[in-house]
Amino acid sequence: MGFDSSSLKSSKTMENNSVVGKKSKKDKANSPVVHLRVQLDMCSKRGDVMGAIQLYDKAIKEGITMGQYHYAVLLYLCSSAAMGIVQPAKSGSGNRPVLNNGKLVDFDNSLANGSTKPYYLEDDEIWVSEDVKKHALVKGFEIYETMCSNNVPMNEATLTSVARMAMSMGDGDMAFDMVKQMKPLGINPRLRSYGPALSVFCSTGDVNKAFEVEKHMLEHGVQPEEPELEALLRVSVEAGKGDKVYYLLHKLRTSVRKISPSTADIIVRWFESKAASRVGKRRIDQKLIKEAIENAGGGWHGQGWLGKGKWSISYTVVGDDALCKCCGDKLALIDLDPIETEKFAESVASIAIKREKNFSFQKFQKWLDYYGPFEAVVDAANVGLFSQKRFMPSKVNAVVNAIRQKLPSRRWPLIVLHNKRITGRKMDEPVKKALIEKWKNADALYSTPTGSNDDWYWLYAAIKFKCLIVTNDEMRDHTFQLLGNEFFPKWKERHQVHFSFSNTSPVFYMPPPCSVVIQESEKGHWHIPIASELDYDSERTWLCIRRANSHAVKEDSVAITEDSQSLNRNKEHTKSTTQTEVNSNFLPLNNGNYDKPQKLAEEMYKNITSISFASVSSDQHTVLSEIETAEMLGNCVIDFQI
Repeated sequence: MGFDSSSLKSSKTMENNSVVGKKSKKDKANSPVVHLRVQLDMCSKRGDVMGAIQLYDKAIKEGITMGQYHYAVLLYLCSSAAMGIVQPAKSGSGNRPVLNNGKLVDFDNSLANGSTKPYYLEDDEIWVSEDVKKHALVKGFEIYETMCSNNVPMNEATLTSVARMAMSMGDGDMAFDMVKQMKPLGINPRLRSYGPALSVFCSTGDVNKAFEVEKHMLEHGVQPEEPELEALLRVSVEAGKGDKVYYLLHKLRTSVRKISPSTADIIVRWFESKAASRVGKRRIDQKLIKEAIENAGGGWHGQGWLGKGKWSISYTVVGDDALCKCCGDKLALIDLDPIETEKFAESVASIAIKREKNFSFQKFQKWLDYYGPFEAVVDAANVGLFSQKRFMPSKVNAVVNAIRQKLPSRRWPLIVLHNKRITGRKMDEPVKKALIEKWKNADALYSTPTGSNDDWYWLYAAIKFKCLIVTNDEMRDHTFQLLGNEFFPKWKERHQVHFSFSNTSPVFYMPPPCSVVIQESEKGHWHIPIASELDYDSERTWLCIRRANSHAVKEDSVAITEDSQSLNRNKEHTKSTTQTEVNSNFLPLNNGNYDKPQKLAEEMYKNITSISFASVSSDQHTVLSEIETAEMLGNCVIDFQI
């Protein structure tokens, strides 16, 4: 057999190419650009802003071309140091500017104590000195200018970092401009992008600009969460803006439901204020209010403040009969209506079908049609793994037997369990096998196939049959975030049964007797739940807020105020709007005309005072000050009903 020289040549060529490939890969790893990235990452992990700045200066001197990632890390560190606090290991993430307590950063109070050296806090944050802050701010803007001059593409993280640097200077307009630049550049703003501008405007008491930020958020599909709403609420309370406070209470109702203690403190401050005692109307169309509550599905009407005069504020609890222990009002129970339930079930099914293979979810739907309905569903994996790593069918059996006693028909609940839990050597024990067989014989067990997510199965079944779901899963992970907030929180509260085990039997924590959400009654009372560690806390603290004068609200078949005339005009519109909508006469409008109700009130007040005191020769301001003094001495509000 002859020697094939062409094969050798080909082999050598392949070997040389391989060597070149290896060399180029090695050269790339040792390139100055990659080396700089690694060093900046190390600075980020240590929170070493000064080290990062030195690397930047060196890179500029040596002519190293930096990319978007390098600038993102540098700007993150500089913006954090400019605020006075650096959090290690963030690697240019441009995190949302919140402190550990979840509140938005108050730039006036975020400064360090001015020490010459940075020091570590217990939670591994680094506070920096005034000199470091100033230097980081100057270098941060220098780095940003370099990035712009070199035409390096911006991203959300870099622009948010620049906004944070603007926040450190108290420049809310610049911080807001950074957000406004995003859309034209094809960048979607995130919630954290708005934090700097909102924080500055709220801290400086600029109500109008703060709500401009909120309006921009909503227009770009970004929903504020409790820290943002709390900041807006604080500035509104301080400015005495009753229309905005009313609007924000409803925003908290729809997006937060249960408020934090810090938000509760601000709400209490509002209802204790003189401004709160002045808002509202005495004469109302009670029929209209009841109709608005019915149209909204119960628990709120959205027609503005009712009544007049001082408010009485109490911390209380709600009994098992859904009655407030303070005022005796019965709180509403709000569940999905049949149409909403059907839409919710369809949305869950559509997501599950896309993620499950081999038509496994469609097979489950057919199984439910044949063996259903059920009055309860048991998340068997969650129950069987309760307080230990090893799956225990006996715990599932105990919960199944106990929940059956609470169901009207005493019928078996549906047990949803992944098939890996019922196969294998561990399940070969006679007792375990007997339990599995018992569930199968009762047509109560559905084992989900390999590769499936059993969460979709038990969730869909519970929604479809409008029944209880026994699980301690708080449903907060990515799987459930896909469902959004339109139906899910309301459904979860009304149908989830939590459980634990006593020495003798399972203990169930049934759904609360009323919806744990901010509620507004037809009398003008407010009931506001305060968040606790456990979602199913039976002794939850509520704020009960009502007018101190029991005769503050008077029924009238026809309302006589201009506000109520507006309500009549909007009566038909109210029926067709969504459940989260409230009367636009009392909530800020999308066109930014937030001050219209306040200006109208001020004009009316001026007209009233000019009529009332036209014949009085003494100075008008003196008379008004005497009225205010009388209000303080009498601990009341003098209200002229013209």
